[in-house]
Amino acid sequence: MAVTVLSEKRREKQWKFERSVLRNLSLKKLQANVNEYFKPVVPFHFLSHPFLLDPCMDMAIDAFLLGAEYGKFGYLGESIKQVKERCDDELTEITHCIFNLLQGWLLDSDYLLDSLKVAVEAFVDDWWTQGFKEGEKRYRLRLH
Repeated sequence: MAVTVLSEKRREKQWKFERSVLRNLSLKKLQANVNEYFKPVVPFHFLSHPFLLDPCMDMAIDAFLLGAEYGKFGYLGESIKQVKERCDDELTEITHCIFNLLQGWLLDSDYLLDSLKVAVEAFVDDWWTQGFKEGEKRYRLRLH
């Protein structure tokens, strides 16, 4: 029974940390950032199907929270590159989710798919980095 209680306490602590980190996240900024990265690649579809924004925003939040969670390693002295390698599988999964969602809305053009791949990778990297810096700051200020 103690194991269950310990795992519940850990999850509670993680939720508290995630909520505190998300307080600094602006949904308007997030939506503008989604448009900034993806409208050049998928302009028509974002205008005619705004429901594509929500999953992209969800994935950005996931990347942000992942970066914040791994911010403790930056605080402990690891470089951002080393830390990013630790969570490469999770970042790849987030990147694939967004790419697969948006790929279905594009014509099968190698140029567009390459552009989408670059945009998705940059988008996920940007949100992970923002989360990492926020998490690192919170650990430095002992707000974890």
